Amino acid sequence: MSRFLLSLLLTVFLCTASTVRGQESLSLEEFLGYVKAFHPLVKQADIKLSESEAKLLKARGAFDPKLAADFNDKTFKGSNYYERLSATFSVPTYYGLTLKGQFSEAEGALLNPENVVSGDQLYGVGASIDLGKGLLANERMTALKQAKRFVDQAKEENALRVNEILLEATDAYLDWYRAYKSYEIFDEFIVNAKFRYDGVRDRFTSGDLAAIDTTEARIAYQNRLLSQEKASLKLREKALKASNYLWIEDTPVEINREVIPALSEENFETLFSIDLIDLESHPKLRALGYKTDIQRFERRLQRSNLLPEVTLDYQWLSETDPSQNFNLALDPNNSTTKLKVALPLFLRKERSALKLASLKLQDATLEQERVYIELKNKLAALNTASESLSRQRLLADSMVVDYTTLFKGEQQKFEAGESSLFLVNSRESKLIEATLKAIDTEVEQKMAVAEFYFNSTFQNIKE
Repeated sequence: MSRFLLSLLLTVFLCTASTVRGQESLSLEEFLGYVKAFHPLVKQADIKLSESEAKLLKARGAFDPKLAADFNDKTFKGSNYYERLSATFSVPTYYGLTLKGQFSEAEGALLNPENVVSGDQLYGVGASIDLGKGLLANERMTALKQAKRFVDQAKEENALRVNEILLEATDAYLDWYRAYKSYEIFDEFIVNAKFRYDGVRDRFTSGDLAAIDTTEARIAYQNRLLSQEKASLKLREKALKASNYLWIEDTPVEINREVIPALSEENFETLFSIDLIDLESHPKLRALGYKTDIQRFERRLQRSNLLPEVTLDYQWLSETDPSQNFNLALDPNNSTTKLKVALPLFLRKERSALKLASLKLQDATLEQERVYIELKNKLAALNTASESLSRQRLLADSMVVDYTTLFKGEQQKFEAGESSLFLVNSRESKLIEATLKAIDTEVEQKMAVAEFYFNSTFQNIKE
């Protein structure tokens, strides 16, 4: 699909149905919706989650049943020394218990007496259990617990990364919105400057004003033209920057000049409304909590490794197939028993591993406490900033109203011949300055609200 077609699709499908001066409008909600759906970094965050799920599947593999077969045959100078077939089936369980089933048959002239089978076949059913360090905590159990926590941690980190991307996209959109509102201001006042210039020139022609007044009016008009050109360039730059976050499938989309930002106060407040702030449920803290759990599981394993290794292996033996007659197979007089006991004398390796695991757990716990305080203070600061900027917006808007009153009054006095063009241009410049300041304050306040939202909620932007 060509970029031109994708740009056309953006204009037609991503924009709202409303038309402003013949231009299509793109709301912040639609903008963030497409960022969340198609941005590569969002997909990369999902890849991290898929990786952790794959590791969980690998950890579950430690509990997969295992079937093994072993066949040995020796024939020399026409004599069949031996022919042995052995098959085993084992099922590891969550704790240190492994269920086992065995089948074997053997024949030959020089067969090892240990491998002689009185009947045609020999069956065995039993289990192997760790009675020491592997009973309550072992490597496969710990690996599975940690893998589950890694998945949970990846989900929280995925939510964090998506929120970071959406916050960056919101920042880019608001910059685009600021540039557009600034361009609108100069677009509006350039009309006034052109009207005054034409009027002053006509009055000069009629002898009502001096030539110097036309020069001053022309300078003011050219200054507005220059400001408009600068604003137009900045608007295009910010639109292209916002385009960095817009993709359709795997293809970037450019916001064309016919698309403008649409941001109403009501929709913005609805989009970034927060019903309840639960700091304990913050994804960063939850992710650190899962990290702490992972280290806790590791310490538990290392503590278990301090115990002696005690392994008991017991099997009932029978010439009868247990699947055909299980009662006859369970004869305690026909069995094998193995007991293995091992314990390092100094346990230096085990004690060192336990010390390292304890230190990592302590580090994770301290990090969780530190991040909790940082998040709490950060949210308080963001909330304070948002409230302060809201008050600043009211003052800035009030100043715009007052400067508008002064400008209109000065303009009326000029038209009545009681003021100068210099004072009119001065009043207008102050009004433009106050209006631009009000736009900056509005964007800063909205950005503070968005930052507070993305740092305080564990749910991504509303669908």
